[in-house]
Amino acid sequence: MEKNRKAEIRTEVKKRRASANTTELHEASLRIMEQFVSLLAYQEAEILLAYVDAKREVETRLLMAQAWKDGKKVAAPRVDGDGIMHYYYMDSLEDLEPGSFGIMEPKKECALCETEKGLLLMPGVAFDVACHRVGYGGGYYDRYLERHPGLVHIALAFEFQVFDEVPFEAHDILPELIVTDRRILKPVESKMKTLEEIGKSAKAAEPILRILNSGKKEEALLQVAQTLLDMNGYILSENEKDVKKAEENGMNPGLIDRLTLTRGRIEAMAEGIRQVAALEDPVGEVLSMKPRPNGLMIGQKRVPLGVIGIIYEARPNVTADAFALCFKAGNVVILRGGSDAARSNQAIVKVIRMALAHQDVPQDVIQLIEDTKRETVQEFMRMRQYVDVLIPRGGAGLIRTVVENSQIPVIETGTGNCHIYVDESADLKMAADIIYNAKTQRIGVCNACESLVIHKHVLGAFLPVLKEKLDQKEVELRGDEQVMAVIDGVKKATEEDWGCEYLDYILSIKTVSSIDEAIAHINRYNTGHSEAIVTSDYANAQRFLNEIDAAAVYVNASTRFTDGFEFGFGAEIGISTQKLHARGPMGLEALTSSKYIIYGNGQIR
Repeated sequence: MEKNRKAEIRTEVKKRRASANTTELHEASLRIMEQFVSLLAYQEAEILLAYVDAKREVETRLLMAQAWKDGKKVAAPRVDGDGIMHYYYMDSLEDLEPGSFGIMEPKKECALCETEKGLLLMPGVAFDVACHRVGYGGGYYDRYLERHPGLVHIALAFEFQVFDEVPFEAHDILPELIVTDRRILKPVESKMKTLEEIGKSAKAAEPILRILNSGKKEEALLQVAQTLLDMNGYILSENEKDVKKAEENGMNPGLIDRLTLTRGRIEAMAEGIRQVAALEDPVGEVLSMKPRPNGLMIGQKRVPLGVIGIIYEARPNVTADAFALCFKAGNVVILRGGSDAARSNQAIVKVIRMALAHQDVPQDVIQLIEDTKRETVQEFMRMRQYVDVLIPRGGAGLIRTVVENSQIPVIETGTGNCHIYVDESADLKMAADIIYNAKTQRIGVCNACESLVIHKHVLGAFLPVLKEKLDQKEVELRGDEQVMAVIDGVKKATEEDWGCEYLDYILSIKTVSSIDEAIAHINRYNTGHSEAIVTSDYANAQRFLNEIDAAAVYVNASTRFTDGFEFGFGAEIGISTQKLHARGPMGLEALTSSKYIIYGNGQIR
């Protein structure tokens, strides 16, 4: 019926076009152009992606001429040999030639236009007052906008093309505005999903995902990884807006580094997902099976946790990492990111859901809470009827709030006041290289070195060398009196400095007289994350490994390796600093539970 109605509408519009007076169509096109160029979207656009009018459509060539006059770049579409539409830059209408379907297209020598920052004109046969669209039937524009979702897309139409209602499907891409010769139409704003709706959708998707076979999960994850790469332009464009806003708000450099995405970081996200896809599926693994004297066979097998909620701050890579691990372990995930990364998170989730749809996997296995108000977080932490486990990722304040207020079981991920102890037997060049890496490679991560402990016997020989190296990154040093006596430019450390996660180019330095004192200091001030010793003394190395209370303890290596990717987990859901269920980088197994399975042959009690 819907196809028949579309055919009827196309026939009707064709008749209306044919009967319209040419002069009136031209005058209507001028009125449309006048309204269009007054739009903020047009004024801010650097590139206009415009179809070339044909068959008595709105005269887009008028708009192209105006765009050139206004100093904008102009691109027009061409259907290439792969059957896919691409846009190409033009310098004038002289760059057009007859092409597919008798429509004028850019010449072959025109340069390819690939952008997520332009304004695209969306053609159509007919529209309705809610901004639904009936196209020409080829699906070229829907597919193009699916690949370039960052583009602003506006439709132009004569008033006779607008109906009260036209057929539409849920996946149709609506114009953001429709400019006619009489008015500007806006789509009915989609209501932000409530937490109740998100919870119900998650619970509905959970039993489907729970029984999804390993092969299908792997295919879906590989699709997600590739789609993230294909859509990197869109993701980076949205991330750029978040970063710009953060800079304007005075966010510190360490947190901006956490927030910022690059092509390389998106490639790393995709590679992490591929690694997760290749990992053995833990779901269904039989952990034990033992006979009882009564003949019962009692065993345990791994099962998904169910619905996992994750609350995190300005780390958009967490969005992809968390999804991949939860999905592989058969868990639905509900994400609530920070407001600083709102656009980035929305873009990544949109791309992931798009990839899942291509694999016929329910899109609601990943959902994002777009409302970033604090009250929403409080409500989320009370959704025990829908969420099985809650995982916070972020600063100490966030983690403490979740642990203290959640009615849902919490897997606690900790902050990282990570120490490196330079023993009196240490290779000092090795120590300097390890500290430089751990402190400066990325300052805004939880496994960065924040505190340095040095044996007094190497203080004089080591500190000048280390300072020279850290000065390359302008690292601020805060130390005790012994440190201040050896090198200049050191601020006096306070009690607060010994326990601080700076997430900045700042390093505290404590002098100790023995490994006993080093261990005692570290255990007092650490956060249970990652601690390292640089030493040539085997006995001291073993004591450090045995006596330091932390999730990850290193000998002669940087703390920066505490990471799911580096540990062979593909990605990690977080670094657990608690001692129940999971500790350290949490991979797939940490996202499963177990259930008892019992085989009998008629036993009764």
